[in-house]
Amino acid sequence: MRPRFGQAVLTDDDRERLRDRLERLGEQKVRLMSGVDCVRYFGNWQAAELVDEWLEYKDAERQRQSGLLQRLFGKR
Repeated sequence: MRPRFGQAVLTDDDRERLRDRLERLGEQKVRLMSGVDCVRYFGNWQAAELVDEWLEYKDAERQRQSGLLQRLFGKR
């Protein structure tokens, strides 16, 4: 992060490192840590927003993967 106008700003490298860290931790652990205190574990509000976006992406990814199984074996 580099300071800009007195605030820390996430650079593209910071975002990439954070995404890699989120992948290593896994969805369940990230969800737990962000629920407890996202800013404390991941950094400033920009990192918290990136974590939220990543979790939404993982939810959508899981929905796409389970879509076929839901259609085949879902309740009718």
